Amino acid sequence: EAIPMKMDYILFDACLMGGIEVAYELAGKCDKIGFSQAEVLAEGFNYSTIASHLLGNKRESDPYSVCKDYFEQYDIQTGINRSATISLIDCSQLEGLADTCRDLFEKYSAEMSEINHRSVQGFFRSSRHWFYDLESIMQNAGVSEEDMALLKEAIGKCILYKGATPSFMGEFAIRTFSGFSMYLPCHGHNELSKYYRTLKWNKATGLVK
Repeated sequence: EAIPMKMDYILFDACLMGGIEVAYELAGKCDKIGFSQAEVLAEGFNYSTIASHLLGNKRESDPYSVCKDYFEQYDIQTGINRSATISLIDCSQLEGLADTCRDLFEKYSAEMSEINHRSVQGFFRSSRHWFYDLESIMQNAGVSEEDMALLKEAIGKCILYKGATPSFMGEFAIRTFSGFSMYLPCHGHNELSKYYRTLKWNKATGLVK
């Protein structure tokens, strides 16, 4: 409600914003969203090139290159500084992803309630266990190859760019990266789940009953 107009894009230079919940909540307010599923190291976006991509002499702004530059500036680092996740998503394709997820969440609801969270790709450190990879969640729910193909197709239509380093700050490996994080109800929190039911993503997919 605080955004009174439709924007071409929103870029989040902030930690842990890369959730499907964030994207779906803002889908009506912008065409594209760029965000990180994990934390963002102190330097953030590449501010030596961001102005030229967004405000230069090009025919239109280029958030794709902003996200690409962000990832590449960290991917060439060594040690814990080689730590980054980023994706740029097409908001016009999110409804199709919601339709697919609604069907899968219903079909595999029992399996999702019994997921071992330790096997799911997470993007968090310490105890902030609210950020898991969307694709990895469904893999660990044991979805069929056919259903996984449908999910990957729906996600792929949303993703304009994505990048993830092999690990993050030496604390966790990144083996699965769909471009979206998501809440995992079976390893969530009662109060969070209560609020989660108010989100547009949950109303569209029925993730939290």
